[in-house]
Amino acid sequence: SNSGGDSKCLFVATSTGNVAHLDLRKRKSLSYNLKVSDKKINTVNLHPDGNILAVAGNEPIVKLWDVRKFGSNMESEPTSFQNIGRSVNSAFFSPSGSSLLTTTQLDTLDLLGDAHLKSGLIKKPTHRIRHNNKTGRWLSTFMARWHPGLDSGEETFVVGSMQQPRTIEIFSGTSGKLLRGIRGEALTAVASRCCFHPNTNELIVVGG
Repeated sequence: SNSGGDSKCLFVATSTGNVAHLDLRKRKSLSYNLKVSDKKINTVNLHPDGNILAVAGNEPIVKLWDVRKFGSNMESEPTSFQNIGRSVNSAFFSPSGSSLLTTTQLDTLDLLGDAHLKSGLIKKPTHRIRHNNKTGRWLSTFMARWHPGLDSGEETFVVGSMQQPRTIEIFSGTSGKLLRGIRGEALTAVASRCCFHPNTNELIVVGG
């Protein structure tokens, strides 16, 4: 995840539960490397305001951290968190920052409204979508991803599906409703990882 939209600064995560901040403009590019989880981290994603970092991984919990409190010595606690009960494939803020989208091994896609403004335990998501996320041993896990921006004003996200015939699904980020299922003769296998084209207002989806 890039740091507050600055392509010269990056947040990276490790399989041992650490989050590191890299500033590529400096000779010593590593700003800090901190332990924030007891297990592997799958995704880190920074809110558009540049302050709140969402961390998701093999722990059964999504944690939100205020990066302004990060430093050489980790003494802060998460500003808020959501208990899932199973590991979490991914957590991504929407382009507007109004929603946090999580893909979980509880077979859900959760939408958490204004998660960056919450404190303590987030008891329930704004919308919970039942979704089979059991891709099995040989396929990559699903990670629902946002469209980078549409002029229509409605934020949308895309995710693969275990359905037959093979499908890529597009959901509303506002209501959580399924907007479209993309199928076709060329889609012969599960599209585990999907995303939208980043530089167009059109609904161009890539999956594989």
